[in-house]
Amino acid sequence: MDLPGIGVIPGEWDLRKGMCAYLGHVSHAGKRVLEVGTADGFLAFEMERQGAEVVALDISENEDWDIVPCGGHPSNAVRLERRNHIRRINNAWWYSHRLLGSQAQMVYSSAYAIPETIGPVDIATFGSILLHLRDPFLALQRAAALTSEIMIVTEVVPRFWRTYSRLLALLPSGLRRKVSNHLVPHLTFVPDPVAQRPWDTWWRMSPDFVSRFLHVLGFPDSVVNYHDQQSRGRTVTLFTVVGRRSGPSPGTSVSAGKNGSRVRPAP
Repeated sequence: MDLPGIGVIPGEWDLRKGMCAYLGHVSHAGKRVLEVGTADGFLAFEMERQGAEVVALDISENEDWDIVPCGGHPSNAVRLERRNHIRRINNAWWYSHRLLGSQAQMVYSSAYAIPETIGPVDIATFGSILLHLRDPFLALQRAAALTSEIMIVTEVVPRFWRTYSRLLALLPSGLRRKVSNHLVPHLTFVPDPVAQRPWDTWWRMSPDFVSRFLHVLGFPDSVVNYHDQQSRGRTVTLFTVVGRRSGPSPGTSVSAGKNGSRVRPAP
């Protein structure tokens, strides 16, 4: 992140050159946006710079990370370390908020209990957080209830999906759907019970899996884009699903979208 009077603040990810791809090439100008899992606020402040009214949401240091209970119960040491980490991330958000002169709002809440008092939003974004949630569908459902137009979900491309997607692309469309629905793993459980790690990541999921989630929640017209981002000096391939609502959401009136998902093979 680049901060006035400070310069470049290094981080785990550098999304500065790939932000548009990360957010699915969706224009946020004039939109009210809910960013679930804002962390240090990089995306929130960039969307605001593009003309969005941003409501950022994250947990506070008084709430627990969705820790994998390796060995049957979460480690107290891990819980305390994670709360300290969350405190630092919260502080980073407010520090950047002040230096950038941001008007973005912050809401502290679990993704499973997004407050209805936030009110309607046009767009909701999930930037690489579903893999950290025990119940990713519930988090999407809570945000979808407030979202009138677009849901944007970004995740790391699973290794298994790269191989399967290339093979699927060679099949006729009818057979491709059958194979994809019944033979291709769309969701894998990451924690290793023998190694008892990782404790902070639950899932690896395919773009089709996310598209199906969004379809169930009333966003049937989805497009998937793949993009490379920089993380700790290495290139990581991610996918972004942009789902558009079909029919009215609660308390809103929006135009109907098309029914179907357009997904191209992973690179």
